[in-house]
Amino acid sequence: MKPMVKKMAVILTAAGLVASLAACSKGTNEGQTKAGTASSKPAAPTNISITTLAFAAAPTGELEAVKKLNEKLNVNLNLSWIPSAQISEKLNALLASRDLPDVLFVEDFNATPAFLNAIDQGAFWELSSYIKNYPNLAKYPENVYKNASLKGKLYSLPRVRPLDGHESLLIRKDWLDKLGLQQPKTMDELYTVLEAFAKKDPDGNGKADTYGAVMPGSPGPSSYVLSMFGTGTKWKDENGSLVPYWWTSQAKDALTFWNKTYKAGGILPDFPVLKTAQIKDMLVQGKAGVAIANVIDAYKYNVELQKVNPQANLIAVEMPKAADGKAYYEQASGYYGQFLINKKSVDEAKLKKILEVYDYTASVEGYNLAAYGINDVDYKVKPDGSVEQTEEGKKKGYSGDTTGQWVTGYFDKYSRAKISGIPTDVLEQNKKVIDTISSIPDPTYGLMKSAAFKEKGADWDKKLNDMIVNVIIGKNSLEDWDKFVKQFKDDTSFQQHIKETNDFYKEKAK
Repeated sequence: MKPMVKKMAVILTAAGLVASLAACSKGTNEGQTKAGTASSKPAAPTNISITTLAFAAAPTGELEAVKKLNEKLNVNLNLSWIPSAQISEKLNALLASRDLPDVLFVEDFNATPAFLNAIDQGAFWELSSYIKNYPNLAKYPENVYKNASLKGKLYSLPRVRPLDGHESLLIRKDWLDKLGLQQPKTMDELYTVLEAFAKKDPDGNGKADTYGAVMPGSPGPSSYVLSMFGTGTKWKDENGSLVPYWWTSQAKDALTFWNKTYKAGGILPDFPVLKTAQIKDMLVQGKAGVAIANVIDAYKYNVELQKVNPQANLIAVEMPKAADGKAYYEQASGYYGQFLINKKSVDEAKLKKILEVYDYTASVEGYNLAAYGINDVDYKVKPDGSVEQTEEGKKKGYSGDTTGQWVTGYFDKYSRAKISGIPTDVLEQNKKVIDTISSIPDPTYGLMKSAAFKEKGADWDKKLNDMIVNVIIGKNSLEDWDKFVKQFKDDTSFQQHIKETNDFYKEKAK
């Protein structure tokens, strides 16, 4: 089947699915209402089918944790897992089959756009008015729900993740002390530190073998290279309209800074070919003294550093402030994947029972039961509050990669600040870093990619990444950058991309 024909078939199937929803749903409601009034016996358990993804082999057989949940909440959970590598293909097949489970995990609407048509047609429950009645779900930050919403309405339960903590400045405190420098608070101070780390032998081995920052340049530089100067996160809202963040004057300020730093040796010279996975290696090998990464990475990498150099001290600190006196962090989406609730098979009474299940598993107790099994049998809670799975629990198939994938989980703003076994003083310092962060959301969270971007986005991104790298290393000048930006502003396809993205943005804000 040709791609477009196949796409239309899925869309039409979705529409057909929706067309039968109202009648089926009504029938289910009426049937349950009559059953409820005909008998005074305790209500029978509510059958709930849930399909999600798994990053490891799914457990087989009945899990004691599911049995406990069934008894506690008077439900009968039927869990199914889709291997993560097949998630988009299987989700589209499920939608086409018209045989959806009650609750369905969707990883990315851009990969499965047929679900958006089904949502538009009323195939899934709109949840905005219900969340406030479920205390654990209601604890999720407002921005998590906002980012997960479509056209201003919430059609899913987002699998919650921290909004902050994925960006912090990792820096060798022992190198700062060796050179008599302080933690950089501004971009000028950051430049001084990066240059000194490259030129003043901070490791004291008498060799010019250290550098300032290690940053990935392949397949492209991280967006923080620009955003930490106040460009906005990927896009910037200017008077109600979105513009690409790399069009801003702050983007040019950022490139000027990094080019100057690169010339001074303040960036690892392998920057154009370095990948994100190599950042840890460069830090642990003592080649670089600064990086931008998760708060907890500083402690994790330092444990390895100290195996070779017990005096090493890599710590996480706040990002330096931009020229306007503000420190800029990109806000994460706050979720990974979403659960849709099928309106064909679920009436309002069943919807509330499903939300009850998800509310309980959005507590620490409920999440640990669902994900890790029975306390003190399948897992143990260590004195620092972290969970340690037992061999018994692992044998039964409990894990964050499988049983932890059917729930939305509980919100912990510090989860990127801690890890099992972390010393108390390091944990408290990491928490302070998290508490300083005031991050900026990407305004395009929850928006579809424009048609023009789907056609040309990969080429556009490559050209942009190449130009940023080339300006930083001096292969292209800032004048070349200005010409590059103008070319995109004059490109009719890119103009259409801007227009469509703004149309989606305004629609989401309704």
